[in-house]
Amino acid sequence: MSSSDRPGPDDNVRVEEADAASGRLLFRYVTVDEWQDYRQIMAVFAGTFFSDFTPEEVEQRLAVAGVILPDGVVAARLESLRRWGNLTVSSVTGTPTSLADYYRRRNRYLITRAGQEVHDAVEGVLTRIDEVRDVSLGRLRSLLDALRQLGDTDVTGCGPEQLEEMVRAVFDPHQAFTSEITQFFAAINQWQNRYDLSPDEFSFFAQVLVGYVADRLGEIERMSRPIGLALTGLEGRFETIAARAGSRLASQVEEAGLSGSVSVSRSPGSSVDDWLLLRSWFVGATSRPARIERLRRDAVAAVRTLTLNLTRLSRVGLGGSSRRGDLLRLARLVSDHPGSAAELVGAGLGMFSSSHWGAVAEDADDPVSITTAWSDAPQATVPVSLRERGDTAPRGFASPITDRSAAQQEIRRRREQELAALRRADTELLALSDGTGRPLSSAALARLESLVGRAVQAMPIGAANFTVSDDSLVVALTRATGEGSTICAVDGTLRFSDLVVSVRKAVP
Repeated sequence: MSSSDRPGPDDNVRVEEADAASGRLLFRYVTVDEWQDYRQIMAVFAGTFFSDFTPEEVEQRLAVAGVILPDGVVAARLESLRRWGNLTVSSVTGTPTSLADYYRRRNRYLITRAGQEVHDAVEGVLTRIDEVRDVSLGRLRSLLDALRQLGDTDVTGCGPEQLEEMVRAVFDPHQAFTSEITQFFAAINQWQNRYDLSPDEFSFFAQVLVGYVADRLGEIERMSRPIGLALTGLEGRFETIAARAGSRLASQVEEAGLSGSVSVSRSPGSSVDDWLLLRSWFVGATSRPARIERLRRDAVAAVRTLTLNLTRLSRVGLGGSSRRGDLLRLARLVSDHPGSAAELVGAGLGMFSSSHWGAVAEDADDPVSITTAWSDAPQATVPVSLRERGDTAPRGFASPITDRSAAQQEIRRRREQELAALRRADTELLALSDGTGRPLSSAALARLESLVGRAVQAMPIGAANFTVSDDSLVVALTRATGEGSTICAVDGTLRFSDLVVSVRKAVP
């Protein structure tokens, strides 16, 4: 690489400025080696409601918290946080008494709004990374009450502030609920493949979590139906509600032509997309189930996998239903104290002098009498599978998969022949409508009889007309006294009395 290809100081500055513009530098302080020091410094600013501090005051507060840093380190850390966008320099100097006091007051730092939000997010993740968060179903009830109140309100006649409060009452509990339910089910999905469970975790999953999830899923399913009905009733008024709920600061900024220079966040519910997203959570479509339904299916699958893993762990000795762990502990005691083996095994298993454990060793010279004590009998050979894994399941390479390509080709060929015969029968039936058709073949007659039979069976009593269709044909039946249809076929003639049958092509 030539010297002209290497990034220079100006390039690094431009990259850092671009990262700062995109907000990525706000998370820089948790990725460096000194991230614990930066966390302590950010905690000083974040807990004081946007107060400003000098480096000396930050050092004093850190010292009270038990964090001692060398001289000059705090000032360098503060300047780095200012460069990354987490802090800013305060513009309030007060009333300095001297020039030195002015510069000392001027060197004060203040946390930024973005820095406060990033600190809250980082601390929320770091302090609750292993927590199991409860799912509050009261938020769904609040959401349902807010939707019903909004449905009973004349959205065109109420005041903007009242409408905005009702919209906020809809979206605030929904956002909190989606955050809780997503994090909870994500934790379940993460736990389902855990094979390193401690006895306490095993008891928690087996005795608490599975039942808790089942109860929560049932309650969510019961609450989702009325919420979906309420959203369906409001669907025709989404545009009106969004237009009136969004007529506050953001709309005024747009009307003033300042949307390109001033960034104002809209409140949830001020656009039709927000309402459509809310509706997709509880109301599904033909090809797309509701998001709450998909989340419920994923949770059921995860719990099923978790239950299977708990059963497997129980078999290998982690849970209370298996004694393998106790047997291994007893075996270690016998190995460490061979002189007391008879007493230990007798106390643990109730094995007295005439009881035997295991099988006769292959190299044993004489058969063992039933009166021989197990401690005096030859050592038995324990299979590796039984000794290491606690089972005797056969293991080894699996049999190769049978080549079924020829059978699949034969099935595909037969299917193509059946489809071709079906198309020929449909062509014969369609020719009946214009009178140009020849007598029907046996296959065409059988297909017509099948369609007419389905139509007659499904036709309501007293109905004059009825149609039945499949992917390619539509058969229409009309009751007419004294009239009928006659179908000629190679196998005979099919006559319908007081019933007119017509066949036409189905419209895709």
